[in-house]
Amino acid sequence: MKLLYFAVLREKLRKSEEEVEFQGTVSELRAFLMQKYPELESLFRVVRFAVQEEYVDEEHFLKGQEQVAVIPPVSGG
Repeated sequence: MKLLYFAVLREKLRKSEEEVEFQGTVSELRAFLMQKYPELESLFRVVRFAVQEEYVDEEHFLKGQEQVAVIPPVSGG
């Protein structure tokens, strides 16, 4: 699966994308990322996930071949 990182996540991870072996729900993907990057746990708690350019809920099942956007909250001014 290809993960695409945006905004502050891209800056903190110092990469805009990565390939991971993963199959499961969005909720499980969130837990996977919090375990992989414990220093960013608070950020991964509030990100949204999009598949095929559409936001998906926590129970959406990911088969492993998707391109998933990991989108942190946007702050405005």
